[in-house]
Amino acid sequence: MLLIIPTIQLDHGECTSKIVPATGHVPRVGSKVYSEDPVDRARLLRKENSKAIHLEFRDCTPWSVAGLDIIRRLREAVDIPFEVKLASLPDDPAELGVVFHAGANRTFLPTHIESALLKEYRERYERKIVPTYDLSFDALLRIPQLANCKVDRIALELSHRDALESENIDWERLTAILEHCKASGIRVTALHGVAGFADLRRLQTFWPTVDSLVLSRALNENRFPCQGLWREVEVEEAEEIDPSKNLWTNPLEGKKHI
Repeated sequence: MLLIIPTIQLDHGECTSKIVPATGHVPRVGSKVYSEDPVDRARLLRKENSKAIHLEFRDCTPWSVAGLDIIRRLREAVDIPFEVKLASLPDDPAELGVVFHAGANRTFLPTHIESALLKEYRERYERKIVPTYDLSFDALLRIPQLANCKVDRIALELSHRDALESENIDWERLTAILEHCKASGIRVTALHGVAGFADLRRLQTFWPTVDSLVLSRALNENRFPCQGLWREVEVEEAEEIDPSKNLWTNPLEGKKHI
């Protein structure tokens, strides 16, 4: 079974990705059901039974003061792992250590990082570092280099724009890459591009080589069975006048749980 990991995209401290309420259920002004505050969003995702959360910073680096503050607040709010996608690398690899110290469990490096840099990061941070590639990945050439860096997991971008059109994914190319990964014992985290349940079922056939899938738009737009029902319940319970009946109040408020 694929592990589905939702994404929180961040810009100026707020979530840039919007969650679409179920049709006919629009929260009142000021409702926090689909708050743009990342802590509120993380709590909601956790209550939807997310087992991990993927973070993407749009306006700052994760190792900046602002980025570290967000990671620490999220770490205090929910009890699941966080992974961070890097848009760029720090000037000094040691700078990345503060991201892990703040609470991140794993980072995905920028796409197609050079082998020498990958080796340096892997030697310093080991399995906390995951290289990222897209479907132009030359598996035949690069997998021996990955073995030299002791890499046992990669991330594969299925769609740069997180496009959700039908047949957006080059399945033939993806299959060829995954055959090489399977032969080398490399696990894969797929990134974005899955448009709905049909794509998800097809990707599931590559398990356990592909064991996790990071999603943003498809989850936010309720493209999977039962999501409409989730959204209806979320809105109705968040609008409940009696707070004791509100499923979306944080049961961990004020309690140490990390």
